[in-house]
Amino acid sequence: MKSMTKDQWFTFVDGLIQDDTRDIIGVQSKGKRFHFGFLESVQDLRLDHDVTLLPPKKFLLPTHEELFRFDISKLFEVSCSKPDRPQILIGVHPYDVIAIQQMDAVYQNPPVDDIYEARRKNTLIIASDILSIADRSFAGSLGNHVVTSGYDLLVTDLGDTVVIDEGTTAGRDLLKDFGEFQEALTPEIERVKRLRAELPARYKHKLKIDKFRWTELLLNNYTHPIWDENARKCFSCGTCTLVCPTCFCYDVDDVMDMNMKEGKRVRTWDGCLLRDFTLIGSGEIFRRAPVDRYRHRFYRKGVYLPRRFGFVACVGCGRCATQCLSDIADPLNVMNTLAASSVEARMDLPIPHEEPHRQKGPVFMPKSATIIRKEKMTKTDTFYEIELDSKEPLGHQPGQFVEVSIFGIGEAPISIASAPEAGRSSFELLVRRVGNVTTHLEALNVGEKVGIRGPFGNGFDVERLRKRDLMFIAGGCGMAPMRSLVNYVLAHRSEFGEVSLLYGCKDPDSILFNADLNVWKTRSDIVQKFTVDYCQDGVCWDGNIGVITNLIPLVDFDPVKTAAIIVGPPVMYRFVIKELKNRGMTDENIIVSLERRMKCGVGKCGHCQFNGVYVCLEGPVFNYGDIKDLPEAF
Repeated sequence: MKSMTKDQWFTFVDGLIQDDTRDIIGVQSKGKRFHFGFLESVQDLRLDHDVTLLPPKKFLLPTHEELFRFDISKLFEVSCSKPDRPQILIGVHPYDVIAIQQMDAVYQNPPVDDIYEARRKNTLIIASDILSIADRSFAGSLGNHVVTSGYDLLVTDLGDTVVIDEGTTAGRDLLKDFGEFQEALTPEIERVKRLRAELPARYKHKLKIDKFRWTELLLNNYTHPIWDENARKCFSCGTCTLVCPTCFCYDVDDVMDMNMKEGKRVRTWDGCLLRDFTLIGSGEIFRRAPVDRYRHRFYRKGVYLPRRFGFVACVGCGRCATQCLSDIADPLNVMNTLAASSVEARMDLPIPHEEPHRQKGPVFMPKSATIIRKEKMTKTDTFYEIELDSKEPLGHQPGQFVEVSIFGIGEAPISIASAPEAGRSSFELLVRRVGNVTTHLEALNVGEKVGIRGPFGNGFDVERLRKRDLMFIAGGCGMAPMRSLVNYVLAHRSEFGEVSLLYGCKDPDSILFNADLNVWKTRSDIVQKFTVDYCQDGVCWDGNIGVITNLIPLVDFDPVKTAAIIVGPPVMYRFVIKELKNRGMTDENIIVSLERRMKCGVGKCGHCQFNGVYVCLEGPVFNYGDIKDLPEAF
């Protein structure tokens, strides 16, 4: 450890400020509170702060950041955003250091967020030991009042002297380049040890249960009355997630410049407490009830992220408790209540052990592609054949999806409707007009450009389906990803057993892929049954009228040998699955493809998460047996 006199410390920080190669960000006073801001004078730096209004995560994952720029006046022009200046964060408390380490684990876990990673590599952290304890903090109960890694330098302000621990080579070099120091004396080191050892006793608030038991406690209390009681007081304002150092979710939008020719794609903070966080294009919200959103926040911290990454995603800073008007956001109060009145109704919330598709290269940068065929199928559905301008094959599997970009409008996830074919450079999409992106996509013509990211997610495991009888059950535009698998199976027909297709739509005019259906009707090796909810007057229809479950008894199948693949609107699943199970089919023989708001496609933004599962990573295709007990799945 090194030490500096106060004058040497001031000279060191002043040297960093005067150096024009980095931004220097430190803790400063803001009225009676504190915040991280750009330092203009060493006199503004405060190391005696209790807690800052916002965590330092905003300098690694900014509240509003540019991902790339585009020019819509040209055919397809995208440019990477300029890299940020190197920066140094001064005064980061141990609990915020730990939060940054957790954010590193999320964003640098494959597929790596290259923009975050570049900024992280350009950032040095000068942490500081805690001198003043925030009123609502309970970092001492979590062991987050001290830290042994995650910083470049760690300083302890002892009043007359500053003791410095070198955490990395970069920190050591910083000291050598800008500071005058001496080896810390034994009495100075002992003072630092005493300060840290005495911290836990100074906290007013203490947990009644060890953080390593949070997961077990929450799993036993999914139905505890505290969720409803507190949710009734919740404004769903999202403040708790905005001030939290371990909430990392975001949204992405396009913003046009004043000239309406150039623009940028931007990432902004988002939060799971907001009502529209899980809203999809068709209008469905998957955590509509406030109680579901309120509970999700705590389970993300205490169950979902611990199971995925091994850490409890709460550092005990107390920011959420301080800012919540209803005083229901404090994890300490919630966990202490559960510990004192556990209902012990055990629930397991497993994450399916599927290796997610790994996206390579920049995760946000779309590839240039051209529409080479377009066909109107219904009033709201349009078929597209698209080719990457590189002429490379997309490399997808049946059931995967891509993110389609229209610059200036945004990006939307679209299921791939074509089967992979060797040597083919194009792929097909079925797009339903339900939002801004799909509405503007409908207006594009053959020869115009779109951006493509992907393919993403896990598709249908065709290897596990080989030699088995298959029952395809599709509803509405679920026929698009189903078509990809059906055509794959028919192209390799000898490798599969008996095949049947059950397809239901709202009315005869809503039926998709009529050309394919007519071709399949000529084949004797696939049984097809169709139904519509109703048939308009004057429309010729010789199929069934009624819900799709009416078709299942019309097919003779062995529930032991048959795999049922279900794709359709969310409301359809529970009824179809119930009917299949009534016919003796086991959970493991049922395969589903789920729809969620897959905004980023790489498991970072959080919008598609249900319980601990990211649909864009572990899905969208799941074995029903793996997710049947997850309350948010269906």
